[in-house]
Amino acid sequence: MDSSQIVIFLLVLVIVMVFRFRKMLSGGPVNKNRIIISTVSYFGISLLAVFSSFQVGVSTWYIFAYAGMLVGATYISHRFVGKKIIIWKADDGKIHAKGGNIPYVIWLVGLVSRFILGYTFIGPDYFMTAYGAPKTLDVFAVHITLVVDLIMMLGVGALAGRNIQLLSKLRNFKTESSI
Repeated sequence: MDSSQIVIFLLVLVIVMVFRFRKMLSGGPVNKNRIIISTVSYFGISLLAVFSSFQVGVSTWYIFAYAGMLVGATYISHRFVGKKIIIWKADDGKIHAKGGNIPYVIWLVGLVSRFILGYTFIGPDYFMTAYGAPKTLDVFAVHITLVVDLIMMLGVGALAGRNIQLLSKLRNFKTESSI
């Protein structure tokens, strides 16, 4: 993948995230399926990015640290983001929600940092590392990769916790409005 493809990829990612942030700040329609699909998408993107770390020198034993960060961030986010999420029924009859923006910021910082890190240390063929000739990073680059991956796991865990809280509030909102 050459530089122009990476720039286009990052540009598309930024545009999608800008529209997503705009929707989160002003509020937008939510439903159970959309929340689940977006959570699975965030996990998928994060796991693909983190998978390449194991191909370039990060020990597979760190998968336990990644899982611990993911579970811990999910729990903490679920506990503390609840007061920040606001749900209401709009004039169009749909349920809207807004709030809980910090998990998105953490995840986006981790993801963009991971792509920049991969491009810097591995090169333009960063996305094809798993399929091409194996590369090994020096110790400094492996440590930086580990830290950035942990930040991304923190972000995706926080997003999962936020979305679990949103699902819970959505279920409670529907139950309360039907009574």
